[in-house]
Amino acid sequence: MFYRYLLLVGLLVGCQANAAIEVIDDNGDKLSLNSAAKRIISLSPNTTEILFHIGAGSNIVGADEYSNYPPAANDIIRVNNHAAANYELIISLKPDLVIAWQSGNGEKIISRLRELGLRVFVVETQSMADIPYLYKRLGQLSGRSKQADHKADIFASKLQQLHQAFASRTEIRTFYQIWNDPLMTLNGDHILTDIIELCGGVNVFEDSLALVPYINMESVLAKDPQVIISGGANQNDLWNMGIWQQWSGLSAVKNRQIYSIPSDLLQRHSDRILQGAELVCQHLEQARSVSKIVSSKMTPEI
Repeated sequence: MFYRYLLLVGLLVGCQANAAIEVIDDNGDKLSLNSAAKRIISLSPNTTEILFHIGAGSNIVGADEYSNYPPAANDIIRVNNHAAANYELIISLKPDLVIAWQSGNGEKIISRLRELGLRVFVVETQSMADIPYLYKRLGQLSGRSKQADHKADIFASKLQQLHQAFASRTEIRTFYQIWNDPLMTLNGDHILTDIIELCGGVNVFEDSLALVPYINMESVLAKDPQVIISGGANQNDLWNMGIWQQWSGLSAVKNRQIYSIPSDLLQRHSDRILQGAELVCQHLEQARSVSKIVSSKMTPEI
């Protein structure tokens, strides 16, 4: 994982010889700027968070409706939601850079922005190692390379520490629930699976074809996860709502290994995702301890 980060950084350094600023986005498209962007529109919460984290928050003149962290982000003009963008408003803000999210904004919005003559940098982080690389590129685009490089190196170091501590631990079957009605999860292409694997777990629905598959309870029962994690604010909500209590045959239910983690800590690809990853690792480690206790009780004495 750390070696992937070093490879990506090498690519970044290699593409800066012939232009003032020249960066390749996550779609493989090259973006050139004569100087650092002073007026930036961020169309996703994670890039808004990163820009603030590297000291470029004051450069943001427009953002998506979900950009709410840090608190100062709430004062930024809203220019889009998950389904549509206000192109007239975007143009009126005279941005010299628009940072778009491929899977969140969609090709239709991104193509239209380019048709309007705007400079668009497309983001699509798929692994934890992609995040510090994104920091470095956004730092260069915004004229905050020194701050961004420092934050990126800290992120990569903490990521490597988690990998060394947990990646080779006993595998734990993990189910991540993003919604209960209908029941929904995430497949192996989502960064959440990378987090689970970082912590020594396996996403029981990693082989699903859809990025966000709809599933039924029978399929969860068949997978028999040892841990169930839900993206929620209150750790007791999932249990208290009684969603899982009736399924006492599930290992996660039987051993009370059901946890809730604020979704922003797992689904926003910024510095805070490390907090979410640490919580996932802690919960999976707890499940390992419980599994050992259960196994020892089931082992007959000789």
